[in-house]
Amino acid sequence: MTRRWLNSVDVEIDEATGAILVRGDSSTTTAPPGSLTGGMKTIASAGTPEPLVATPTPCRCVWIGPPCDADGLGTNSKPVLLGDQQNQNMPLLPNSVSGVVLSIDDASKVYVKVGIDGEGVAYRIFA
Repeated sequence: MTRRWLNSVDVEIDEATGAILVRGDSSTTTAPPGSLTGGMKTIASAGTPEPLVATPTPCRCVWIGPPCDADGLGTNSKPVLLGDQQNQNMPLLPNSVSGVVLSIDDASKVYVKVGIDGEGVAYRIFA
């Protein structure tokens, strides 16, 4: 199984022995993301989930955090909920400025729901 996190390395574990596998040839290694895009997503109506981005956006992972002021303090009043189209049950607290990284193949599969009209998230898509 391979796990990918920002600020870390890919690690593969041999399921039979539990050993960490190290690959030396370029055919088995994964290149770092080649692009970084993002912005702000504001949700007009509280309680109505919206996709993070409107069109399919292939990616490796997405970083999502609360919007911040010039002092680095979160500006949302209530938690924002993240998830898929059916369920948004991953809370992102207003001052969780380190955010969360979601390993996903398409950023449009991520949905955001807010508790107060006009609040939202900041995001970066790693493709």
